[in-house]
Amino acid sequence: MIIRAFITHKQAELFADCQDRFGVNPDTKSIAVSDGMGSTWQQKIWAQLLVDTYTGSNEWTPTIESIKPLCQTWRDRVTDFIQKLKDSNAPENMIYRNERNLSEGRSAGATFVGIRFCGYEWSGSVLGDSCLIEWDGKSAVFHTSQDVEAFDSYPDYFDSATSKDGKGTPKSIKGVLGKGESLFLVSDPFSEFLLEHSKQEDIVNYVQQLWSLSSHKDFETLVCEWRKEGMHNDDTTLVIVENDNSEILTVTYTDDIIKMIEKEKSPQISDIETAEKESSFQESPSKEEGGDVVNFIVVPNDEKKQFINEFIAEYQRCLQKGFPKYMDKLKFKWTQKATEEALDLMFEKYSIIHK
Repeated sequence: MIIRAFITHKQAELFADCQDRFGVNPDTKSIAVSDGMGSTWQQKIWAQLLVDTYTGSNEWTPTIESIKPLCQTWRDRVTDFIQKLKDSNAPENMIYRNERNLSEGRSAGATFVGIRFCGYEWSGSVLGDSCLIEWDGKSAVFHTSQDVEAFDSYPDYFDSATSKDGKGTPKSIKGVLGKGESLFLVSDPFSEFLLEHSKQEDIVNYVQQLWSLSSHKDFETLVCEWRKEGMHNDDTTLVIVENDNSEILTVTYTDDIIKMIEKEKSPQISDIETAEKESSFQESPSKEEGGDVVNFIVVPNDEKKQFINEFIAEYQRCLQKGFPKYMDKLKFKWTQKATEEALDLMFEKYSIIHK
């Protein structure tokens, strides 16, 4: 089998912000993709842990019960991350937020798809809208744990807290990779985009574009073009598996996200600041209160406005997607003002004051 693997981040972000992770291990003949959920906390650590555990073994299969031992490992790694923040004299508000989240029991969520080969036969597990796509040269079969007609913004996922079960039930998948056939393990932008073109019966044109990829530059160019055609702007991962009449897994190209993160750092940015980028937060001038210096960490108004506008646009898109038959009847504008006010209040609530 010939393996090629690619990954990129959202437009206008960095690899340090990317919440997708993938792994390919020829020794265990295992491949996995995990997408950390943006609404959760320290999801990159959780996604990486799921991928590494799966590809590092010949036997481990992720289930609601089998991931429980990983939950403590995730907490240990988060604790180590916080200690590194302290050791590197990271901004006080960054340390405070992470310690608070840990003490309050916040957790990470991630979708998952993984397969292992035995000869040309493969079997695996999928949870959420990370997806395995079978291609036989003419048509595609999509493997997810949920209704492929209803991809939405709240997929099934594994949770990193032992007290939580996440959402959904992992689905077992299996098949045989025949001569001239391919498998694609993808995160949700590709899942949704390719499913739509499968419905339009022109997916073969897009699969041919995937086959032509041979470098990261090729992948970035393709993702940019597909986003212009309507693919969702999100972290994007693709692993291609092709039958070359050999049972050996041969990796001909793979992106290395760790090296990509290192490459994009500037000398002025510390390792910790890059790993946990404070994208929208800035520290305002301090004020004197009762002899103490109080620094207010606030979101600049222009960035706050941009976020709210983008959220409202995404909210409307999700409504249209989730309720296509009834969207005309929904009085979206009635809720828009209330939503904007609620977001503004949340910005104020979660601005951090420290002495």
